[in-house]
Amino acid sequence: MNSRSVFKWILILVLIAAVAFAVWYFFRKSDPDPASGLKPRVEMTIAHISEITDSTIKMELKTLVHNPLPVGMHLKNINYVVKMNDKTIVEDHYNKPLEVKAADSSLLTLPAKVKIRNLRVEGDEEAAKGQDSANYHFKTILHFEKPFLGKDSLVLDIDKRLPLYRLPKIRMAGYDFKKLGLKESDIVVKVEVGNMNPFSLEFQDPVYAMDLGKQKRFAEGAVKGITKVKSKSRDIYEIPLEVSLGKVIKAGAQMLGKGKDLPFSFYFKSKIKSESDVLNNSDINLIMDGELKDLEAFQKNLGRK
Repeated sequence: MNSRSVFKWILILVLIAAVAFAVWYFFRKSDPDPASGLKPRVEMTIAHISEITDSTIKMELKTLVHNPLPVGMHLKNINYVVKMNDKTIVEDHYNKPLEVKAADSSLLTLPAKVKIRNLRVEGDEEAAKGQDSANYHFKTILHFEKPFLGKDSLVLDIDKRLPLYRLPKIRMAGYDFKKLGLKESDIVVKVEVGNMNPFSLEFQDPVYAMDLGKQKRFAEGAVKGITKVKSKSRDIYEIPLEVSLGKVIKAGAQMLGKGKDLPFSFYFKSKIKSESDVLNNSDINLIMDGELKDLEAFQKNLGRK
C-alpha cells in the first residue's frame, strides 16, 4: 500500500470520527438546548382553524423540524402538546414515519382538536384582564426509529407570545311569526352574534334550520352574500325562515301538550371570512339546543336593556 492510499484511509477515518463525535456530543446531554447550532429544533405555531362546532374546533399546526446534524434523522412518530397560559389545549400525535436528511428541514401540518370550553374559558379570563395575546408553550417529542447512541427520543420545547383568538359566540335569542298563510308561513328567528376579536368577521352565505319538538327541519332559511360582524361587538340579527302551515299546526298540537317546555334545536352553518389568517375560510357548524321558554326569557331580558 503506497503512502497516498494510507493518507486517504486516515482521512476517511478522521471524518468518520468527527461525525461520530458530533453526534455523541449532541446526544450525551439529558436536557438539550434547541437554540444550539448542533441540535435539532422544532418551530411550531397555530396556522389555521379549519372547523368550529358547538363543542370542538379543528386546527392545523405548522411544524418545522430542522436537523443541522451531518447525519439524517429517522423518526417513528411525533407527540406534541400545546399549552395556553400553562393550560393544555392540545395533546396529540403524528404516527407517520419521517426522515429529515442531514443539514435539512421538513415542514409538517399537524392536525389538532381542541375542546371549545378549554379555549373559551382561558380566552375569556385573559380578555377580562384587557389582554389580546397569550403565552403559548409548544412541546414536541421526537421518537426515533431505533435507539441512536442510547437515545430513543428527544424532547424539544418552545415558548411564544401569540394573539388570543376569540371564537364567535352565536345563540338563538328569540322568534316571531310574521306571516301565516294557507301554504307557507314565515318565522323570524333572532340570533345573537358576539365577536370579541380586535378584527371583524364575515359569515358567507349562512344557512339556518330549526327542529321543533319531534319535527325535524321545522323551518329552514339562508342568507345570500356576506353578513359582517364588527370587532368587539354583540348584536342581534333577524333571520327569516320558511315553514309550511302543516308544520305550524303540528307544532301547535305539541305545544298543547308541553307548552313552553317544547324543546328545539337550531342549526347554523357558514364559512368565516376574516383578515386573520388563522380564522379565514374556517367552516362553522353549530347546533344550539334549548326550550321555547328559554327564548321567551331571553326576549324579556332584552326588552329591559
